[in-house]
Amino acid sequence: MKYYPFTSLHHGVVNVGDLPIPFDVVLNSSALVVLITFVYLKISWKESLITHRKELFNDKGNLIGKLFGFLLLFLLIAPGIVSNESAKTSITPLLLWVFLWIGVPVLGLFFGDVYAKFNPLNLFSINSNKPKSVYLACILFVGLTWFELVWRKPGNPFNIGVVFILLFISVNSSRYFLKKSLIEVDPLLLLHYLYSKLKLFNSRPYFRSLLDNIGNLARLKGIEYFVLLMIGTVTYDGLRETTFWYEQFGPRINDMGFSTMMFFLMNLATILFYRFACFFAIKIGGSDLELNKVSNLFGHTMLPIAFAYHVTHYLTLLLFESQTFFFRLNDPIGTGLNLFNAQEPSINYFVKPIVIWSVQVGVTLLGHMLSVVLAHDLAVKLFGHQQSDKTQYIFLFITVALTLQALFVLSVG
Repeated sequence: MKYYPFTSLHHGVVNVGDLPIPFDVVLNSSALVVLITFVYLKISWKESLITHRKELFNDKGNLIGKLFGFLLLFLLIAPGIVSNESAKTSITPLLLWVFLWIGVPVLGLFFGDVYAKFNPLNLFSINSNKPKSVYLACILFVGLTWFELVWRKPGNPFNIGVVFILLFISVNSSRYFLKKSLIEVDPLLLLHYLYSKLKLFNSRPYFRSLLDNIGNLARLKGIEYFVLLMIGTVTYDGLRETTFWYEQFGPRINDMGFSTMMFFLMNLATILFYRFACFFAIKIGGSDLELNKVSNLFGHTMLPIAFAYHVTHYLTLLLFESQTFFFRLNDPIGTGLNLFNAQEPSINYFVKPIVIWSVQVGVTLLGHMLSVVLAHDLAVKLFGHQQSDKTQYIFLFITVALTLQALFVLSVG
């Protein structure tokens, strides 16, 4: 397997012909698993079991965390500004696209919201109002993911440095002038906060505790859109790297204008499908709840899908690109240092592609099954057991569709 450093944040590692079982069997079996989960819930889960309560944020790090955050900010900005390092040798892209983008979320499964303790965008104490909405964080997240997925050189240290300077200024000026709280404007903090809700180990029995953790996320206005953008951006990235995408659109996929249009259309379609599901649930359930209210309440039900997409999509980056850490740290800001006399590493692809693919499929299915459980529990709470079954059909359809789409992307790259 050839090594391409940060030229493509790829997802699938096998092709359909390499699978140990026929691809249509994989798709049909996966859809069946989600359907069986739904039927089981319909029969046995007749009342809401998940605790729903409002949660307060604590985004204040300690002194050690702030010092580490300052060092991290320096390493994200300085190499690209003071040197001509490439993505192959600079530590900057490794810190952003491996450490922050996938490594820390995985750590959050075991230790909770690790990122909040050293957030490099939270170096100053600024008085702010109580958090209300995350629309600004959504906008900045779109900008950051557009840079990752559409801009031609997301691994270029200079580009990363410029983007992080702009992000730092945007976040902290919003805090100072608009009195926004950090969680309202910091897309990375919100991303890690949401993923930390899937923490695996708690004091209570695992499955129940996990469901409660997800159900207890803060109901800030627009938080459901952030979760949907997490799904939409990875969906776009997965599809654009498949042969199917090239067969449909040809050389246009290399045009930035076309890529930008498809990037926004994919995210818009994800949001519209979700809003339609919420509208359908209200009508079928005979509820007088407002659409925006239901949309916000069901936002957490999509979080396991978002996390599953994220982990499976960037898993290979974490496994293999992280092996270059000490080589990149040898000259951290590109000034000619040779701290470890490190040589360019030979990447050890120690995990077979079919094993990686199997893990990706398993995580994808678990994420979608968990989403079905969360949606069913909330539907029972809002609409009652009799009506909840009907309201869930559209959510089930969307969940199955997302499952098949995710498996398609993983298998036809």
